[in-house]
Amino acid sequence: MGLTGPLVTGSGEPVTVVAHGLGASPAETRPMVGAVPGTRVFPSARGHGGVPLGPEPYGYGVLGADLLAVADSCGATQAVGISLGAGALLSLLARRPDRFARVVLILPAALDRPRTGEALGRLAALATALEAGAADDVLACVRHDVPEDLRSVPGVPQYLAARAAFLLASPGVAVAVRALPSAVPVADRSQLAAVTASTLVVGQEGDPLHPAQVARELAAVLPRAELVVFDRPGAALREGRRLRALVGAWLGGAPAAG
Repeated sequence: MGLTGPLVTGSGEPVTVVAHGLGASPAETRPMVGAVPGTRVFPSARGHGGVPLGPEPYGYGVLGADLLAVADSCGATQAVGISLGAGALLSLLARRPDRFARVVLILPAALDRPRTGEALGRLAALATALEAGAADDVLACVRHDVPEDLRSVPGVPQYLAARAAFLLASPGVAVAVRALPSAVPVADRSQLAAVTASTLVVGQEGDPLHPAQVARELAAVLPRAELVVFDRPGAALREGRRLRALVGAWLGGAPAAG
């Protein structure tokens, strides 16, 4: 049991599979890859929307296997992973290092060590709010994840409300939020040394949920990686146009300009 009924946009080659972040949806993720040519395939992860959790323990291994099944079914030669999706993609690449020609990993949250520090408290608070069905508390958690200076920017309050509503409508997300802090995408980062894909790694400073150091360490271990680190958190909202251009250039075959 895994990812089902992916959203598909565009047409032709190349085919890119796009794995969203924790608590996100294909609709929320779609703008990040708006400049990617060809066909874009957006599966929903277990526990998100109407996708069942399945009998297996929730973790990056099963998410990576689900992602591989979708990539194989659509003939994808490229892949994008955001946060949770980046972890799933890393798990896949550890087992199939030659599976993709080009890859983008946006805001990786963990590598081969569990999360620590502030991230644990934030995730625990979100899980508690979701388990209680406490709409106000869920919205407060979602607001906390966005830098304060962006919370009142036109369109952002609506985005936050929509994200909170999606979380409340996806009861499986609480299971994921409880399981993932102690999970790691790969047992040993050295497993990634065999990855053949040209890989763009994107991080951002000042984000306890996605430490920039994780992005740096990941780029250092991947043989054919380029690293871009935004200097402030909230890059998807603050610098969405630049992020789309970076991803589109990388997956269109051109090198990214940091």
